Amino acid sequence: MIDARRLRVLREVARQGTLAAAADVLHLTPSAVSQQLAVLEREVGQPVVERNGRGVRLTGAAEVLVGHADLVLAQLEAAAADVAAYADGLVGTVRVAGFATGLAELVAPAARRLRAGHPGLALEVTESEAPECFVELARGDVDAVLSMASRQAPAAGDPRFERRALLSDTLDAVLPEDHPLADEPEVALAALAGERWIGPPDGTSCHDVTVNGCAAAGFTPAFSHRTLDFHAAMALVAAGLGVALVPRLGQAAVPDGVVLRPLADPAPARHVFAATRTGAGRRPTVAPVLEALAAAARGPALSRG
Repeated sequence: MIDARRLRVLREVARQGTLAAAADVLHLTPSAVSQQLAVLEREVGQPVVERNGRGVRLTGAAEVLVGHADLVLAQLEAAAADVAAYADGLVGTVRVAGFATGLAELVAPAARRLRAGHPGLALEVTESEAPECFVELARGDVDAVLSMASRQAPAAGDPRFERRALLSDTLDAVLPEDHPLADEPEVALAALAGERWIGPPDGTSCHDVTVNGCAAAGFTPAFSHRTLDFHAAMALVAAGLGVALVPRLGQAAVPDGVVLRPLADPAPARHVFAATRTGAGRRPTVAPVLEALAAAARGPALSRG
C-alpha cells in the first residue's frame, strides 16, 4: 500500500527539482525527504529518483506516481471534508492568508459575518502574498488564501488548488488636486504617459497589474517612487511627487490633496480570488469562510472612486 504522505513528498520533489528545496517547502530535513523516498521505493518495488547533477530526476515509475498524486491527494481532502461534514464540525479555527487590502476590505467584513452566523468558528489571519501564500497553503500551514491573478500566483489550472473568483478590483487614477486632468470625469491612461509615477515594487502582483495596464495603453510608466502601501502612494501624490494607480479596495482612506478619477475603458483591474487545496473547500469549517468572502466581495467597497 502506498502511503499518501510519501506521494506528497514525491510530488514536491518533482516540482522543486532538489531534495533540499522540497524539504524546505515541506518543513522537513533533506535527510527526512530522502528517507521518505527510500520507503516509497520499497513500497512500489522500483526506484523513484536518480541523481542529476546537483538535483534529482524522477524515474519513469515516479512520473507515473506523480500523475496519480494530484487526484489521490485531492480525493483524500474531499474525504476528510465529508467526514467533517458528517460530524457537523462547525467548531474550529480556519487559517487565512492574503494581501493587505484584501484582509482589510474582504476578510474583516467576512469575519464579522462569520461571528454572527457561526459563533463557533474562529479565524486566524496572516498577511502573505503570492507565491509565499501558496507554499503555505500547499503544505497545510493555512486553509485558504486570498490572492490575485498574476505571474506570482499558480496557474488557474494547477491541480493542487481550487479557485473561487471574487471580484475584479478596478484601478483608478490618483492625481494631485491641482493636476490639469483633476476636473475631468474620467482619464485616459495614455494621457498620463509623460508623468512621474509612484508605483508598487517590481516583482509584486500589483506592479504587474499597473505595468500591464500601461502597456495596453501604449507606454511604460517611469517610476520615480516605489511603495506597496496604497495610502503612502496617495500621500506621495498629494505631495506632488507624481501620479499613481490605486485599486478600489485600497481607497478606504484617501488623504487630502488628491483626487481619484476613473480610467477610461479598458481600465486595468486586479482579479481577486480565494483558493483552497483541491477538495478542502467542502470542509464544513472552510465552506462558510468562502461564502463569507464572496458576500464581502459583493459589498460597498467597489462603489468607491
